[in-house]
Amino acid sequence: MQVLVVGLMAVVGWLAPAGAIRGAEPVARYAVVVNKDVAAGLWGKVVKFLETKHKAKTFAYDKSPEDVRKDVGAYHPRYVCFVCPPTENFPAFAVVANKFCRTLDDDPYVDAIWGILTGFDEEHALELAKAEPVVIKRAFTKTLGSWLNWVPEGDYVTEWTRDRGELGAKKADSDFALKTGGPTSDADDAKYVHKLLSEDTFDLIIGSGHGGHRDWMLMYPSGKGFLAAKDGKLAMTAPGVDLALTAKRPKVYWAVGNCLTGVVNAGRNNFKDSYALAWMKNGTRQYIGAVQSTWYELNWNMADWFLKQEGRWTFSESLFLLRQWSQYLLAENIVSGRDKQGTEFTDEIFVLYGDPALEARVEKAREPALTETLEVSETGDKDVVRMTYKVKVNFVGEGNKRTAEKYGGWRIFCHMLPYQVTDVKVEKSDFAKVVCPGETLIWDAGRGLKVGDERSVTFTAKRVND
Repeated sequence: MQVLVVGLMAVVGWLAPAGAIRGAEPVARYAVVVNKDVAAGLWGKVVKFLETKHKAKTFAYDKSPEDVRKDVGAYHPRYVCFVCPPTENFPAFAVVANKFCRTLDDDPYVDAIWGILTGFDEEHALELAKAEPVVIKRAFTKTLGSWLNWVPEGDYVTEWTRDRGELGAKKADSDFALKTGGPTSDADDAKYVHKLLSEDTFDLIIGSGHGGHRDWMLMYPSGKGFLAAKDGKLAMTAPGVDLALTAKRPKVYWAVGNCLTGVVNAGRNNFKDSYALAWMKNGTRQYIGAVQSTWYELNWNMADWFLKQEGRWTFSESLFLLRQWSQYLLAENIVSGRDKQGTEFTDEIFVLYGDPALEARVEKAREPALTETLEVSETGDKDVVRMTYKVKVNFVGEGNKRTAEKYGGWRIFCHMLPYQVTDVKVEKSDFAKVVCPGETLIWDAGRGLKVGDERSVTFTAKRVND
């Protein structure tokens, strides 16, 4: 249920209590959505494992997930895991899954954290389902080296041909630092990146630039260096370079600006040569990628949750919160024209592969961009709780992202509640507007918040029981 609230009060200042919450703990509302024939076959072992691991409830459909949408909605899941063999047409299925998880109730917001669990075969999918939590201590990025300031350590190599030779590193207890002297040709770039990735020390890989179903072009906007997949194996190629790449370290892969690497399988693009699946054979436990060509940078805003809140949110929670935030922009007509078109388009094409309940989060390296706290207390009325949410701004970045200085700072943001709520009644607030769809609190300050600014809202709400 969507609840709209107008803020009325001025805040008097507050100090964040110690032990601020890191994020909502997983609960037993985990739905497995799977074709009934798939569940009855060899892939049934994947379904049964998820049922045991997450106390999940399985919803088997005949022709389409739509067959079970109402039943899943009545279950009120926090997580929805679509179990699919690799032969699925994933670009088409991603559209179906996205719509499915927006229509579990009657508001326009996403109603569950969802992902697609697949693999080269059922044994590979089972391996991914058994993944242990991933703690991100070291990251590799070929875009936005400054993002490394939000992780303990990492390495950066430029993707821009205009900046060839630019490198960077983030050391423990120090800031990200740029340097020159890096590779100046496609061949040298391929060998340099191959060396870094082959050392297998990264818990997070971030890629951007041109990509396809089976490969990633290392330089942008053009180049002859590629990391390509074939038969589940990876190889780095460039003029005079052909190097096999293998890795096994558990990690997550964020193809933040790559086109098409999330396709996995469609038409002539066979899953056996899938770039995403090849990485999932090389240690990747969750992969976020696009199933269509990208032209708008909406997905880059996921860094505001995943990186800049210093481990408060997992990889999958961050994508979910980005979806809620972007839907608010659309619902409140905050974006228009090309921005509106880009937000609508991009929101549908990014997919998370892997178990959506996997705990994959950044190890804290500094003060988060926002200090957020959520205090919950009982009211004495059955199933009714009182919640007080507070936020203080510690950092405002640069660039074109909507939380950056260009837009005045943090005007709109969102936070996960520990469970779904309904019948929200505000007692006091100094936000211009608050929306509470399901288990998300979305706030709009009315203007951008700068460093040191603080806001809060107190409301009562009825818990939606499992």
